[in-house]
Amino acid sequence: MSALLYLALLVAAPTVRSQAIQDSRCYLMNGGAVESFFIGEDTPVGSIIGTLSVNGEPEDESGNISLKLQERGAAVGIAPGTKNLTLLRVLDREEKLGPSSVYVNVRCDRRHTADPSFVIPVSVRVWDVNDNAPVWSGAPYRARVSELSAVGARVAAATATDPDQPGPHATVHYSVLPGPHSEYIKFLHELDSTLVIAKPLDYERVHNLTLNLRARDAGTPPRYNDTTLYVEVLDADDQNPKFEHEHYVAVIPDDAQDGTELETNPGPIKAWDQDEGINAPLVFSASGPGAERLRVSRDTGRLAATAMLLENLPLTVVLKAMQVDNPDRYALATVSVRRRVGRGASAAVELEPGSSMVTPGVTATAEQKEIKFTRKEYVARLPEDAAVGTLVLTLNTSPHTDRPLQFYVSERSFLEKFAINSLGEVLLRKSLDYETAATYYYQVMVTDGATNDTASLNITVDNVNEWEPRFRYPLYEFRADLDSEQDGLNGQSGASTGLIKVGQLDVYDGDAQDSVTLTLRGLHAPFFYVNAAGELFLRGEAVASLNTTVLHLVATAHDSGAPPRQSSVPVAVHVSGAGLGAEVTSAGASGVLATFVVALVLLALAVCALLIYICTVRRRIPKGDPTTDKLSSGVVAATSGSLQSVSAGATTILDSTSSLDIRQEQNNVKHSQRGPGKSKVAPSPPEAISGAERTAGAGALMSDHIAGAAGRSGVAWPSTEANDRDSVAEATNPALAEHMNLTVYF
Repeated sequence: MSALLYLALLVAAPTVRSQAIQDSRCYLMNGGAVESFFIGEDTPVGSIIGTLSVNGEPEDESGNISLKLQERGAAVGIAPGTKNLTLLRVLDREEKLGPSSVYVNVRCDRRHTADPSFVIPVSVRVWDVNDNAPVWSGAPYRARVSELSAVGARVAAATATDPDQPGPHATVHYSVLPGPHSEYIKFLHELDSTLVIAKPLDYERVHNLTLNLRARDAGTPPRYNDTTLYVEVLDADDQNPKFEHEHYVAVIPDDAQDGTELETNPGPIKAWDQDEGINAPLVFSASGPGAERLRVSRDTGRLAATAMLLENLPLTVVLKAMQVDNPDRYALATVSVRRRVGRGASAAVELEPGSSMVTPGVTATAEQKEIKFTRKEYVARLPEDAAVGTLVLTLNTSPHTDRPLQFYVSERSFLEKFAINSLGEVLLRKSLDYETAATYYYQVMVTDGATNDTASLNITVDNVNEWEPRFRYPLYEFRADLDSEQDGLNGQSGASTGLIKVGQLDVYDGDAQDSVTLTLRGLHAPFFYVNAAGELFLRGEAVASLNTTVLHLVATAHDSGAPPRQSSVPVAVHVSGAGLGAEVTSAGASGVLATFVVALVLLALAVCALLIYICTVRRRIPKGDPTTDKLSSGVVAATSGSLQSVSAGATTILDSTSSLDIRQEQNNVKHSQRGPGKSKVAPSPPEAISGAERTAGAGALMSDHIAGAAGRSGVAWPSTEANDRDSVAEATNPALAEHMNLTVYF
């Protein structure tokens, strides 16, 4: 029987062994069900994408498996006799040149068996590379700008887009390339496509601007595209007219009559508008004492004599050339009218006393002096915070004369800021602002009614640090994800190397010439770095030491003015990331445990203090000590047979007799006790008693109290003559033990 069992086991053994050994061909080695591959969109056609991790060998003759794609015309294929997946067509993340992903099924057959085929899904995904440059929209660009446009005014919008996927490869940075006139136009921000004026324009200096613009992405290496901006500067009425000469001398011939045109030296009267693009027409007129004696042509400025002029010479007037379209734009010149003396080349000009102006080609007949400025150019500097009424400078003239002097200024705008009195003192009429106007330039003329002179006046405004730096927001709050930040140079996480950009701190200063410097302060300030442009970065090497998800610091902006000013704002940065989470979680758990332990210790201390307090109070409660009885009796002791009331808060009643009935005592106690917490006036002391009654002992004294007699207050007044024997007897009385805890408040 045993032999038969042994033979049966030998027959069944191969079957069991064959079931234990399974055929693993066509299974994935990693135990998965899908194969996934990632490649860049710049991978060339024919490159091996990857190798399938399939069990078995697909060689042509000696292999034990065969691999084949089920899809036809797929962008990928399997090289014969290998497991290699190769690229057959171009892949493009933007799907312009090819698909952005491929999904195929690979069929695996086990050779020499009748087993069914296995299907292995294969996924090929494409990541973006910087293979596209930014593209300008609507380039080249043209714009027309008035020369009066303020700095910061919008010129145009030059927008460029990058077809790459959103991210660094599609982030466009704008710039104006260096070149002629590139200082006049700039982009509002390197990430903003708005073009603005960077420097005041002047039509008289430049009529047209040609600038080269560049759009560059943030890829590695970056790709860029250039275009051109054409700006036409429009002339504006910002210039006053101008005379060809500042002084003219008109000579009246001997045969002059009413209406005779006068010749002027050093040339004919001529003026023009300095705004070349506008070239507004001018009208001429004369002003000053005696101006009605001289006839001035409104259109040409030619001078003609009148009958009154021939009778009243010499004459000096102010000639004015004013724009027809803008009365605020005008120019001034002086004209001196003299009579010719004699005939021919030797003729001279008649001079009035105090004048030395000589007409070319003639000689003077008398030595005369004319009014003159001591300088041809007056220069003054004034801080912009100068008080109204400040003396700017004095326009000194020579020679000294008692005749009143009159001063004329080339522009009416002078009177908006300054004033000149008859002494030639230039005074400040209105507060100055360096940011509005840094210099003032005028032509000043002085006349004493007979002669005149001109000089230039140049007033420079010095900048004063009036403004402190101002941040755009009173609080900055940023978020930094350590997992999403990538270093473009080596593909490593930005948290481990280099700097991680957190955000932008925008700060401005109202003083034009001041530069602003940013500094960081606070507990977490060493973890950050801020550059001159206000970009805030988290240092990569500081990430490992972070133990919180919220970092606090203070950004302070200092300007370069004198005295320097500063302002600060708080900054909060919320940091998140896989590497940070474990540390912060551990730190948070430790903090909760420490808080719990501290709470337990405080609770234990409170319980101990309460127990000590209870023990102390219980020890202070009397327990029937005879000494306590004596002290209590002594507090309210009466002298000379009379009792005195006690002003203390409470007194314990200890008086009783040895023969006191306990049952009667319990009934009387109910009448004698008073509610706790009430304050009553002490009863009047009892009347004097006789000596016999005093010898009766404490029992007789307490009889009314025990019986609850009417008219009593319920308080026993112990006798001062109670002997020690009675006190000892009372202390040992069992009935007295319960009375010892009775406290009466009065």
